[in-house]
Amino acid sequence: AGIWGTLIGSIFIGSEYNIIGAAGALATVLFAATLAAPLGLGASILPILALFTGAIVFIVWLLKLDRYLYYIPSSVMYGFAAGVAILIAASQLFDAAGLSTLSRTGHFLGDIEKFVANTADIHIASLSVFAIFLVGILIWKKFIKKIPVVIPAAIIGIIFGYLEANYFPLDIFSLQDKFGSITATLILPVAWDGLRAIFADSASLAAILKVSGIIALIAVLETLITAKLGDKLTKTESSSSRELFGLALSNLGSGAMGGLPTTGVFIRTGANIKSGATHRTSGILAALFTAVIALLVLPFFSFIPMAVIAAILVNTALGLLEADKFVEYWNHERESFGVAILVALVTIFHDAGLGVAVGAMVALFLFASKVSHGRFDVIWNFTDGTTKEIRSSRNLEIPSDKKLAFVSYSIAGNIGYIDANRHFSNLKKLAQSNGAPVLILRFKNLFSIDFEGTEAISEAVKELQNKNVHVYISSASSHIEEELLAFPVFKNLKERGFFTEKTSDAILKIKA
Repeated sequence: AGIWGTLIGSIFIGSEYNIIGAAGALATVLFAATLAAPLGLGASILPILALFTGAIVFIVWLLKLDRYLYYIPSSVMYGFAAGVAILIAASQLFDAAGLSTLSRTGHFLGDIEKFVANTADIHIASLSVFAIFLVGILIWKKFIKKIPVVIPAAIIGIIFGYLEANYFPLDIFSLQDKFGSITATLILPVAWDGLRAIFADSASLAAILKVSGIIALIAVLETLITAKLGDKLTKTESSSSRELFGLALSNLGSGAMGGLPTTGVFIRTGANIKSGATHRTSGILAALFTAVIALLVLPFFSFIPMAVIAAILVNTALGLLEADKFVEYWNHERESFGVAILVALVTIFHDAGLGVAVGAMVALFLFASKVSHGRFDVIWNFTDGTTKEIRSSRNLEIPSDKKLAFVSYSIAGNIGYIDANRHFSNLKKLAQSNGAPVLILRFKNLFSIDFEGTEAISEAVKELQNKNVHVYISSASSHIEEELLAFPVFKNLKERGFFTEKTSDAILKIKA
């Protein structure tokens, strides 16, 4: 994935800086997929998942569905990342404590329960190595910014593992002890027979499509968000369409060569930008250097202790956990904080895809609830020449201490089926109060209005006219005016000169 996925992605993506490859954000989903792989495929399912993911992303690109993914708010993604971070950290408990020989359940609570049941067998030397390396990693990150900490951590880990295995044995489990000898190859065979068997079994196909859909969703969002963040850092503008096209080909290429599903990752892209990259060639070179290093150095990684790998992955988990963002949500928007926590909990205790889906739906309902309140601005103009402004109000409270000369009621953004009834109720309330002889409906910042919205406003205007309130329409753009004039009540107002380009023009008419 780090060779073929990165190489193909760097050639075809829309960003000059985004680096596509294997990612920690996918780790728990992929690990669970190997445990639940149909037809006994095990880890052989991973390249097949990359192929399915590439096909799904290609369909998203072909149908231009990426525009709908922007409706998933950042709170969902930060919640998902937090959930994945906790899952990654929890999954390292066994290796950190020297319990690498124990099998995993693939579920958070199941793994925690199994770990607790085996705490008597914790290997103190392994736990000490884990703690020392994790502290060292965190100190390095704090004081040395230019060199990614994984490089010295891996090198020191390999040296320590070699010395431990040959000169001062502490019985610390290594990568070789767990997986056997490690060799590098540029191409791994894909289980094509397994792929054919999946298509022949509907249950297996459904399971693969579900997991691949989750991976594709994560990959698309991660890649697009990473590209946009890269654009902000470099003051450039990438193509979302090309980004998806490159991501699709990256996954298809990685899968065909026996690799993992791929995605863009901001940590990798950020390091690319901070290192002075100016062109996609940096990504191509990264893939080529990965190939060279893998072929020449990978066998030495067999000496690295699993406790050191656990420390590196816990650091990765900490990088995914954006605690500052949660504090920001708590201080400024509690709804987003609640959504993020909900997504994190569902991701941890049940399923990553369900977490994203539930979070997106809850966020949508919260957004609809906000919009349905029909926020508006009102300026009360009194006969004594004084005014009172109400900004971004949710409820219309009509003043009774002074006599009104006229009222300016402003609606910005959109009037649609969600909030139309609230504006209708406000204007009807104003009509029934018999307090204002003139109303200016100000549409300067109104960008869209649907049929139900126009109908509701027209009914409200009729109510106002029945109560002898003169209604002016001001500052409506040409397309908003076109929508309004489809209704007779607005057409009549237009013909009588009650449409004005500016609110000040309406005020001059009122005072005249």
